[in-house]
Amino acid sequence: MPHAPTPSPTPSETLPLLPTAADIRRLVENKSAARMEELRRRQAVIEEEEKQRRAAFMERTLTPGFIGTVMTRVQHAAEIGEKRLLLGQFPCDWCTDGGRKINVMENDWPGTLQGFARMLYDFWVAELKPRGFGLSVEVVSFKEGGIPGDIGAFLSWKG
Repeated sequence: MPHAPTPSPTPSETLPLLPTAADIRRLVENKSAARMEELRRRQAVIEEEEKQRRAAFMERTLTPGFIGTVMTRVQHAAEIGEKRLLLGQFPCDWCTDGGRKINVMENDWPGTLQGFARMLYDFWVAELKPRGFGLSVEVVSFKEGGIPGDIGAFLSWKG
């Protein structure tokens, strides 16, 4: 007796369950939302670290140990022929005017300093300037669009 041909399975019987376009869109949306949430979380961490860094800068005091370290660094720099030393830098946003007066070199720029920067400036005026040291501050980095980024404070001993 001849066999009747077995019918071929239809494609829907052999294929795995296929997602819908809506399923794929939801997957994309979920992944995008997860990436955005991770970016928000990272930004929050960065902002908290910056907040703590600023608080530490505003509360920091000038100690004899710090002054001794600076003078040791000055001596080492002078021994290798340098005529100035970067004491440190801080974000322009920590100045009362965002660093504008420093950037354009207005004479009253010291009035914009706050926290440790102001304390260091006052120490320079009282102790280092009478000993012949110079102090200059300048914008040492810029953000996108030419906005001042960081201020650098330099101690000099040029003759």
